[in-house]
Amino acid sequence: MDKVAPSIYVRVCGWALAAAVVGCVAVDAWLRRGALAPALPDTLILGAGAAAAAWLAVRDRGIRLALTFVLAAFVLLPPPGAVLVTLAACAAGLGSGIAGLDRRGGGAIVAVAVPVTAAHLLYAAKPSLADPTSTAALLEMAVLFAVVQASATALGKVLDAAYGASHDPAEIGPRLFLEALNAPVAWLVVSMTVTSGPLRTLIFSGLILGAQLGLRELARSRTRLRETHDALTARVTELATLHAIGREILSSFDPARVFAIVDRECRKILELDSLFIALVDRETRQLHAAYSRRRGEEPDRALPPLGQGLASWVVHEKRAVRFDDLRDDRAVVPRPPELLDPESRSVMAVPLIVEDEAIGVLSVQSRQAAAYDDHLLSVLTTIAQQAAVAIENARHYEMATVDSLTGLFLRPYFFRRLEEEYNRAKRYHGSFGLLMMDLDGFKAINDRYGHLVGDRYLRSFGGIVQSRLRGPDLACRYGGDEVCLLLPETDLAGAQAIAERIRSAVGDLVVHVDALAVRTTTSIGVAAFPDHDADDLKGLLRKADEALYSAKKSGRDRVVPVPSAA
Repeated sequence: MDKVAPSIYVRVCGWALAAAVVGCVAVDAWLRRGALAPALPDTLILGAGAAAAAWLAVRDRGIRLALTFVLAAFVLLPPPGAVLVTLAACAAGLGSGIAGLDRRGGGAIVAVAVPVTAAHLLYAAKPSLADPTSTAALLEMAVLFAVVQASATALGKVLDAAYGASHDPAEIGPRLFLEALNAPVAWLVVSMTVTSGPLRTLIFSGLILGAQLGLRELARSRTRLRETHDALTARVTELATLHAIGREILSSFDPARVFAIVDRECRKILELDSLFIALVDRETRQLHAAYSRRRGEEPDRALPPLGQGLASWVVHEKRAVRFDDLRDDRAVVPRPPELLDPESRSVMAVPLIVEDEAIGVLSVQSRQAAAYDDHLLSVLTTIAQQAAVAIENARHYEMATVDSLTGLFLRPYFFRRLEEEYNRAKRYHGSFGLLMMDLDGFKAINDRYGHLVGDRYLRSFGGIVQSRLRGPDLACRYGGDEVCLLLPETDLAGAQAIAERIRSAVGDLVVHVDALAVRTTTSIGVAAFPDHDADDLKGLLRKADEALYSAKKSGRDRVVPVPSAA
């Protein structure tokens, strides 16, 4: 969860309250300074140890041992001494060096100083222990530790809520449990001081500080280990993504599916709000956005040419580019970037290259500044290389299976699919429809207006046919102006209904060429499996063709099924 910056009012109030608490404690210590003189050496040792331990602990999320010196001071020193040791630890660690709080500053000082002050007042009011090395002293230290830590942590959470911050309970809980070692270690400090004097206390304090330094290094090592683990996890995710892209898109001959896979996998490993894939048109050499998507929106594939922006520069130069913040990098951007979102700040764009030819560009964009680095640019380049090969394969496949004029499938591919459907329907007792259609009087259009006009009409005719088909339906250019259609899982009645829709749409089609308005009609013959099956696919095609001939003979512009007696 992102931390929300606290308001100036909350920040000022936190520091003011912290100053008030620390000031009151300091005044109390000053008023009782006479009682502190005999214990001044111990006070200096414990205060210096608390300050050093707090300073070491505040730099990392490690175990804090500063409270060891504070607890020892409560038992060993007069009340002013314990207060001064507490103040030294708070000042050196800005509050977080004593209790299990990650945040530093006024709020942390308040969270620690308030319970410590309360404990000081209660401790000053109770009779001193006759033997500070007794088990009772250890028990008091344990209770005092629990009270200070629990109240400081609870108050810290209240202040965090006001500051809009948060901490991970999974991090705080185990650390507080280990920090309970402060109580027995503090008891050892007291015992060492009472039985051996300040010199032994100083040596033992040095050992505690050494332990604190070791814990700090352990915490840093743990942080580095976590960062390494996160980095390795990210690399594994990247490798899995690259493997998934390679496995899926290289086996697909559908450009739309290739685009969708690249979009899906890029969003797994990249922080992105927008993505687009642009391809170079082989005829016009213009760059068109073939696929684009903004976060939370559906993909858009009907896009105009991109013009001469950054994407065109990437294709021309065959160079990948990355910009951390467009607000600052505008001066070094070679051309204006094509932004799907005007709020985008980070941009990466890489060329799609096949055999040293740039066929397009892949670009990702994020509203976050510095969202990408050179490693992610390298990963995106690898994805683009795989995508380029898949897109080029899809283009070649389309050239081998699709008629370039009408956009309908070519006969070899269509008949392979028709034979598969025929065998499947026979095996599983399915059904399918078969349409044979022919334009009425199309030869006259070619003879009267020329083949260029005829081709313009055929191109529009192919689009009309495709727009009236369902997802699994197939249409092929059978020859000239004749078209054959396969309608899987469709009975005779359903095939006739589809044929009527196509016939009506063709009758309404008007193609304008200069001042000419070209139009014609179509005749359609309908056959269906198993209604008209003669145990031979060629026989079924022959019946559909005979039905088409009947439609032509009976007046054209009509749909005629194979006669039921056939």
